[in-house]
Amino acid sequence: MPQYDDVNRRRSDSYPALGSLTPSQRVRAVASLPPVSNWEAGVLVGLIAYTVLIAAWLASGSTRLTEWHLFAGVAPALVIVAAQTLATQAAMTRDTDSGVRVFWRTVALSQLLLAIATAVAIYTNETGNPVRAQTIRLFTQVALQPLMLIALLQLPSAPRKAVDKSRYWIDVATVVVGGLLVLWFDLRSPGIAPPGRNWRLLSLSHATATGDMVLLLTTSVLWRRVVTSVMSNVMLLLSLAITVMFAVDVAVTIELRHGANIGQWIAAAAPIVACLMAGAAWLQRRAGNSRLLRRAGDTRVAQSTTIIPYLAVLPGVALLLKAANEQGVQPLGGLVIGAVVLTGLAFLRQVVSNRENVRILAESKAKESEARFRALVQHSSDVITIVDCDGTIRYISPSVSTVFGHDPRQIVGTKLSTLLHPDDLLGAMHFLGEIAGMQGPIGETGFARMPTLNKEWRLSHANGTWLTVDSVGTNLLDEPMVQGIVLNTRDVTERRNIEEQYMHQAFHDSLTDLANRSLFLFQVGHALARGTRHVQPVTVLFLDLDNFKTVNDSLGHAAGDRLLVEAARRLATCVRDSDLIARLGGDEFAVLVEESPSENEVLMVAERIAKALATPFVLNNKEVFVSASIGIARTNAGDTADVLVRNADVAMYIAKTRGKGRYVLFEPAMHSAALERLDTEADLRKAIDRDEFYLEYQPIVMLETGEVTGAEALLRWRTADGRTVPPSMFIPIAEETGLILPIGRWVLREACRTARQWEYDRGFPLRVTVNLSGRQLQDECIIEDVANALRESCFSASHLVLEITESILMQHTDVSLQRLEKLKALGVSLAIDDFGTGYSSLSYLQRYPIDILKIDKAFVDAIDKGGDGPVLASAIVALGETLRLDTVAEGIETEAQRGHLLQLGCELGQGYLFAPALSVDDFSRLLGARGVRAMELTRRRRRAETGRAA
Repeated sequence: MPQYDDVNRRRSDSYPALGSLTPSQRVRAVASLPPVSNWEAGVLVGLIAYTVLIAAWLASGSTRLTEWHLFAGVAPALVIVAAQTLATQAAMTRDTDSGVRVFWRTVALSQLLLAIATAVAIYTNETGNPVRAQTIRLFTQVALQPLMLIALLQLPSAPRKAVDKSRYWIDVATVVVGGLLVLWFDLRSPGIAPPGRNWRLLSLSHATATGDMVLLLTTSVLWRRVVTSVMSNVMLLLSLAITVMFAVDVAVTIELRHGANIGQWIAAAAPIVACLMAGAAWLQRRAGNSRLLRRAGDTRVAQSTTIIPYLAVLPGVALLLKAANEQGVQPLGGLVIGAVVLTGLAFLRQVVSNRENVRILAESKAKESEARFRALVQHSSDVITIVDCDGTIRYISPSVSTVFGHDPRQIVGTKLSTLLHPDDLLGAMHFLGEIAGMQGPIGETGFARMPTLNKEWRLSHANGTWLTVDSVGTNLLDEPMVQGIVLNTRDVTERRNIEEQYMHQAFHDSLTDLANRSLFLFQVGHALARGTRHVQPVTVLFLDLDNFKTVNDSLGHAAGDRLLVEAARRLATCVRDSDLIARLGGDEFAVLVEESPSENEVLMVAERIAKALATPFVLNNKEVFVSASIGIARTNAGDTADVLVRNADVAMYIAKTRGKGRYVLFEPAMHSAALERLDTEADLRKAIDRDEFYLEYQPIVMLETGEVTGAEALLRWRTADGRTVPPSMFIPIAEETGLILPIGRWVLREACRTARQWEYDRGFPLRVTVNLSGRQLQDECIIEDVANALRESCFSASHLVLEITESILMQHTDVSLQRLEKLKALGVSLAIDDFGTGYSSLSYLQRYPIDILKIDKAFVDAIDKGGDGPVLASAIVALGETLRLDTVAEGIETEAQRGHLLQLGCELGQGYLFAPALSVDDFSRLLGARGVRAMELTRRRRRAETGRAA
């Protein structure tokens, strides 16, 4: 990069644009112009007057006045001496370029020799020998033309490159060949002039015309290659002078071809040429400090082409066509050869021009690419730095001021370590050393691929902050234009902050900012590895908040979130700073305890957590009591992180089953129970397809008569191997897994179908009760399920009782109310099971469309034992009468219980006193004997009443 900038700086100094002169330089250039002296003014006036006189003489048409002839011959010599004086003075100016001085000295010498030859020719012509006079003049002109050509090629705008020289000399050769072809045609053409014509004089005239054409070609090339107006005007006057000479020489050639005498008026061309050259010399002198102007643009040549070489091809083609059209004596061989040579030269010039155009295009593309690369480097948001192997900064792009706020001029020459964060210094130096030692591998193309590495470190900003950057290092030590390690540095501070934020979010809980499950398992794995090395046990505590769902449903999710945050804060006060707390999801938390050799210490931690969480939480100005079930697992040989957390989870589940609000230490037998539960769940998923479920029906009777008025459908499961699974085991699993939904649909369809069959057999209907779980009630398809069961079985909705537990009323109250109202709209009856064991209030009973209250067995068991048992049962019956609800007593096992319930006013009941849950067939037989049973019960009751009266 620095070498690249230095080269362009040198180029811009050597080749400034034309308008790049500073005001002071322009003042110096103008001040260097010499004043116009009196004799210069006189010479210029004389030249103008002489030109006017010659024009008047030519206009008069006189050919007899010898004094005019003498004046026309002598005066040009005087004029040319004056022009020589001006040209010599211009050439001798110290500030003039050396090539310009050589040119004007040569012009002065050639014009002096031409003036002498002109004077001798006029004298010879006056003595009566015009042929010799013209020979002297033409020969002198032919001899001076190479000298003029050499002088022109000394000017600064002359071609210097090899390709420009090749093209120029091809053009010269084209012109020369064209002139020779015309000369050959004249010399070989018969009848063009009288037989006594001088062939030497004709050859000299052709040679002068051809030489003038070469000079005109040269001046046109030089004229098109200058960019300053001063030198352009100088070349214009020189081109006009050579054009006049060329016109005169062509006229002389034409007169010689036709044998005419050369008119004396041709002698007047010499002073006209002299005037034009003198004017060019004066302009060159007036240019002043030509070196300064040369720096301003004379060397910045304009690439252009001239049509003169192509015009030189036309005579050969024209003469060839002319000769071919004529019948004659003129052979075509020479013309054909000349035309072929001219065509070949033109083709060769075109080839050279095309190659030059390709080269110029390539250079233009390279310069454009170079300029684009420079602009990209200077305006890139990345910072490009070139450092030595020891960390010395040799170049840094201007973008460092934008990205890091540093002045690049102050950075160059310093050490990279001055910008690095102290903690990153060793890594950065190692990075540079690694880059410097890398060798680029050879690729398929045979060229070495540049070895690169990237690394992140921190660099100081000018305001004192630290920015995280990503640096890509490339080994360009072997690159001649670089010779260093290139660092492409990009500010990634914002990206790094976002990545860290995302990383934190990925491994932490968004609500409590505790570690999440992924991070917890990762840390448990590391703790197990450390514990194995140091023979230290690792303990995991798995916590689940009891009754959290109730808080969420009753007070809202916002209150539940506040409870979780407060619970996380309390957990932090119960453990050490080295222990890790995580929220695994929902209301589940976990604690990782390391370096706890004593089991008692772990139990003390669990005790502190249980007490902290047992303290009431204040939510929405209400005290909420939430306990925690805690499972504790300690490492055994071979345990993984997943196994340890699973064991703690199993222990927590056991704590819940033992009454919640306690902690349980994991034992291997618990795992076996958990596996059994998993097996039960797996079998449960296949039970419906295998038709392993069946229903039993417990009769609901009139307590007074024993008449069967209804039946409660109870779900039973017998596995394929004949094992009967108790409902207390599989019903909770079905609730948790959601399998209760398809099972509940089957129960509805089967119960309605069976009840419809009994109705058909008996001739009058029988009410059937089906239990609904909370999961079913929350399912939006429950309405459709009930309607489908009724429609498919043709069972009357008025004879179907849907039984729900009291706790369901407190869950999702709005949704539950909506579902129950839609069920009620179908025509079914609704019953509350286990009433009195929960925490429902009269407001809930008034809101919900309940038809039946079922007295829990616990109250029935205590009804004949004194105490509060009869009081509670009596209150439920009285509540039913007040709200116009039917009451059904559950779990009646003795006649005493039945008698007390009758005294309280309860009319319906069920229990083992009447019948246990029966199969479909047994229940059908019971229905057939219901009348006998009712009569016998009536006789027993009357006999008992008679005995009490006696």
